[in-house]
Amino acid sequence: METQSKIFPLFFSLERVHNGYILTAKAESDGLKEAVYRKEVVTEEKINSRIGQLLHLDTMSKEYPVLFHVEAVGENTYQIQREANKPSDELMEAKLAYVHFSRKGVMDGTVYSLLIKDTGMIEVFGSDAERVAKSNNIPLTRIGGIPLLSFPDTKEGKKTIASYFGRTTLLEATRQQISEWYDARKLRLNNRNDAEKEKGNEKDKDKQKG
Repeated sequence: METQSKIFPLFFSLERVHNGYILTAKAESDGLKEAVYRKEVVTEEKINSRIGQLLHLDTMSKEYPVLFHVEAVGENTYQIQREANKPSDELMEAKLAYVHFSRKGVMDGTVYSLLIKDTGMIEVFGSDAERVAKSNNIPLTRIGGIPLLSFPDTKEGKKTIASYFGRTTLLEATRQQISEWYDARKLRLNNRNDAEKEKGNEKDKDKQKG
């Protein structure tokens, strides 16, 4: 199963259009350079076999089960306990996605903290942050309606995190790295309705010109 471990985790986006699907996934590479994402149009009758190719089912060993975790990442996937009428914050959404997809192989109950290297702050999000803030009577920040606790990247700050959360895993990234990671992987939703509206507006303009 060494091949499987090399090709996962797998990220791809799928957008349904009039003539089939637009699939965005990493192009196969020889391993000498990093694979890049590319778009392709897949017809209705070929989409199932194409996804099978992406999963590399041919690399599976006989009588050796492999668990696939499939998650559709849509517009609202990472809106964790968002307050009503609060505008979204794309960087916060990106942070949540980044932390969420880093959970592979970590024990249940482990709390993820994210060190933002260009701000020198360690952040904890969602229900973990809300639970600790409530039980310890400490101020809770909400950005885009998402609960957030921040601690300085110092010896004392890390001691405080350990005392509040117990078992933690620290991830490190810059804001730019997180944003680029998120932009490369987030699902592009079907904009067919917007396109049809745009066509309608163009027709109206043509009529006015006539």
